[in-house]
Amino acid sequence: MRRLLARFSYMPRDTEEAPDSPTAALPTRSHYSLALLHSLPGRLLVLSVVVLLILTVARQLVILPAFLELLRRVVSLTAIGAGGVLVVLGATRYRRALLWRVRRKLILSYIFIGVVPLVLVLAFALTGSMLLYITVTSYVFGDGLRDLTAEVQQIAESAAIEIGRTPGASQAVIDAAHGAIVTRYPQVSLAVVGRANGTPLSAGRWQHAAPPAIVPAWVIKRHDFVGRLVTPMPVSPSQPRIVVRAVSPAPDMRTFVVVDLPIDDDVLAKLEERTGTTIGGISAPDCGAPAPPDGAAATGSAWSLFRETVAILDCTRWADGATGTLSINVVAPIGRLADRMASIEATNIQAAVGLSWWSIFVNLLIALGVLFLLIQGSAAFMGGMLARSITSAVHELFLGTERVQQGDFAHRIRIESRDQLGDLADSFNRMSSSIEFLLHVQREKQRLDDELRIARDIQKSLLPVRPPQMAGVEVADFCEPAREVGGDYYDFFQLGPRQLAVLMADVSGKGTSAALYMAELKGLVLALSETVRSPRRLLIELNRLLAEHLDNRSFITMTYLVLDLEARTLTAARAGHTPLIVVTGGEPTVIAPDGMVLGLRLPGAEARFAQVLDEHTRPIRPGDLIVLFTDGVTEAMDQDGEMFGDEALARVVRAHAALDAAAIRERVVRDVKAFVGEAEPHDDMTLVVLRIEPDGEAHG
Repeated sequence: MRRLLARFSYMPRDTEEAPDSPTAALPTRSHYSLALLHSLPGRLLVLSVVVLLILTVARQLVILPAFLELLRRVVSLTAIGAGGVLVVLGATRYRRALLWRVRRKLILSYIFIGVVPLVLVLAFALTGSMLLYITVTSYVFGDGLRDLTAEVQQIAESAAIEIGRTPGASQAVIDAAHGAIVTRYPQVSLAVVGRANGTPLSAGRWQHAAPPAIVPAWVIKRHDFVGRLVTPMPVSPSQPRIVVRAVSPAPDMRTFVVVDLPIDDDVLAKLEERTGTTIGGISAPDCGAPAPPDGAAATGSAWSLFRETVAILDCTRWADGATGTLSINVVAPIGRLADRMASIEATNIQAAVGLSWWSIFVNLLIALGVLFLLIQGSAAFMGGMLARSITSAVHELFLGTERVQQGDFAHRIRIESRDQLGDLADSFNRMSSSIEFLLHVQREKQRLDDELRIARDIQKSLLPVRPPQMAGVEVADFCEPAREVGGDYYDFFQLGPRQLAVLMADVSGKGTSAALYMAELKGLVLALSETVRSPRRLLIELNRLLAEHLDNRSFITMTYLVLDLEARTLTAARAGHTPLIVVTGGEPTVIAPDGMVLGLRLPGAEARFAQVLDEHTRPIRPGDLIVLFTDGVTEAMDQDGEMFGDEALARVVRAHAALDAAAIRERVVRDVKAFVGEAEPHDDMTLVVLRIEPDGEAHG
């Protein structure tokens, strides 16, 4: 067997280069069947088919035990699986021999184009028909059942109103109501029940079960009830039965009229006459239905297509009012259902041609099917004729792909035809000549990616490793770039034992240039903070130095604040950056001192910068909360383009102002990311949270 499979998998070079040669050593059809049938999947398929045939014949003659029914299903799945494996093996091993010739490929393509769409259309039509059948059947059956329910409810309400008029004649009212309806529904039952425990005050015929002695509390609370119950059948307690029950209160709200209509054979006959549907079986374990006996076989068979379906309704448990699911096996042959639905509309047509609506529909389908088969046969014949007239140079294209696969990008395909194959060969030649360039581009991209990763590592080294440790203030920070290298920058500078400076900046643009400007900004601020303590003065000096180095298209927004825990003051200046939020006594305040961006290289920009820059000073006290952020937080957008906004950030900070700084940071980040959802981040997101605490241990 191994030698045989090895022979099939090996094809000589002359066979590949000359497939039309009469000496080509291609495997024959007998080789295919021999290899497939003697493989493990082939033997398993043969055995499964034999066992399945035996069990199918036996199933038509006798009722199979449960274990044999289970064996039949397992064997069916085994046969399907083995057949699928054989198809995959055959397609993998023999596709070169079966599909080498272009003519065979074309014929097979015509089959796929003509037959496969037909199969898909038929499958779609069958699926759509099944869904339509299930929907229509469920609606028609449910509508008929709702009519019965409405009729029972009307009986209960009429009897309750009549009892309210003549309170002492409840039995007479029940008898009169029962006599009026018993001719249509012989098993209908009526009773008048009080709110207290005891027996019914008066009752009609209750043959299906004992009349209710009391009205449950849940019905009294609702004042009335109409719905479906599931009870055992009197003659066969193991079989469930549907009972339509309606409860309507008398005007004094002390007595209730209970009407039961068991869905028996008479009711089912009327339902079938009205809707063309009937009940084959029910299942409602949540509503007190008896469990089916052990080993009971499921109803229905493979031949129940367009004959049976399942309708899902609700049912109620009388004891406690709990609602459950009622599964009903609805028997509705499609012919009978269609005739019922079209009985009114098709009366004139049937009188004119002597045929029913369903017969006309079936004859029309048969005529369309025959016409479709004729069209498909003509298309297949024309496809075969066209395949014989096509010549190509596919083999030359195959050799070219082999040479390119081996790395010979200088090889060119010779195609003299001026059709689509010639265009394909020309495109292939251009592609092979550009592969080397694409490889070079890929290597260059890899180098740039490596440089960006290095730049990101450098940028991370510029940011604080951890928040500062200082008694009396708790600090929490967060920074997440939108790309490999971001433009947001924040830092902390301890100016003294009780003084802390905080910087929050955003460099215009992204990428490597932003990282370089960030490094320059860090060095300048680190040097200036040693001598300049005023935030306003520091920003003026920083603007003067940066304007000489930034290009015309770049600028920096920045907020710089000094937190003096000794003097209990907060001093801040803002150069075009986002405001900062200060929460005092649980109320947030947005602080936005005037100022313009840093580094603008425009005439008079330096003087204008110093003129408009403002410095804000305010007292601080224990419990105050200070939040600095970049526009990546407040301008984060969801998939609809809506921004998170300053007000939303203030609300989040205010709602969680009692938490520590780290917890507030986590709440803000979580709410922003939940708002953005699956949208792509468009800007870096940086956040610093400061909480003023009484003098004590340092926090970070």
